[in-house]
Amino acid sequence: MAPATLKDVAKRCGVSVATASRALNNRNEVSPATRAKVLKAADEIGYVPSSLAKGLWSGETKVIGVLITTIENPFYANVVSGIEKVVKDHGYNILLCSSYEEVQQEFAALTVLLEQRVDGLILAPVQSKPEVLERLQKNNVPFVLVGRNIPSIESSYVVSDDFKVGAMAAEHLLQQGHNRVLFINSSRNYSAELRLKGFLQTMRQHGVELGPEWVKTVPVHQDAKYSLFEALDQGLKPSAVFCFCDCMALEILGGLKERSFKVPEDVAVMGVDNLNVTALTDPPLTTIDIQNYEMGIRSAEILLKKLQEPETQHMQIILPPKLVKRNST
Repeated sequence: MAPATLKDVAKRCGVSVATASRALNNRNEVSPATRAKVLKAADEIGYVPSSLAKGLWSGETKVIGVLITTIENPFYANVVSGIEKVVKDHGYNILLCSSYEEVQQEFAALTVLLEQRVDGLILAPVQSKPEVLERLQKNNVPFVLVGRNIPSIESSYVVSDDFKVGAMAAEHLLQQGHNRVLFINSSRNYSAELRLKGFLQTMRQHGVELGPEWVKTVPVHQDAKYSLFEALDQGLKPSAVFCFCDCMALEILGGLKERSFKVPEDVAVMGVDNLNVTALTDPPLTTIDIQNYEMGIRSAEILLKKLQEPETQHMQIILPPKLVKRNST
């Protein structure tokens, strides 16, 4: 059976579709008696108003679009939790889409969100080029970047100090006596570029020059283990592996175990994100906390301010990372 429609409500209580719509939307042109009759009919047949239809006349759908890489990544699950906490307190819901780190998927998901007439958008862009953001600007959709930034276009964003993340990892591993560090990095985003710069510059400042063979870039975290195997098969003998994120670091822990390496006795491992699971691995993972839940909260707060005050200037927040020392290093 098809869902009840506005036409069904109007027919049940003997009014026009326009009158039923005005009554359900609490418009002044409808008498209290008619409004009560329409509401009773809607309740009896289980009619649920379309937020999209309401948005066509009200100018807002009370829906925030959220575009991330994938909810399977616990980092973005935490970000989304922070976003949802803030927007629900202000009467908004979220519509969540994933890009899976693919540019075409990102554009397809963006099209879906725009077709749904979302009031605003929070996104973690896949690419370092401005096309996706330019499309939002052309459609006059307020947006905030979270977790990643595109430096070539002016926008609001909430990110971690990614250069410092890379520098902090290098400093910690150097202090632990490691100068043969394999860096398993992400690809196609500005955060990865900054972390690599911070990492290599700090290593260089301490007299350690790592050639390009010591940096492997992977599109998804499941490829991290195979990049490790590739490095080992090429004859590299890392004393430590630093990973762009904890999900990659978990893959590396499994890969080292497959190759009979002990952590940290043979090879140290370090990640970024401070996911809850990292305290439970064997050994517990040294990582860098970049405040993912707080990213979600702050990005939602900025977007709501933009919706309430459209002339608001861009707000750019860089959160400080924190080293979390555990037994894997």
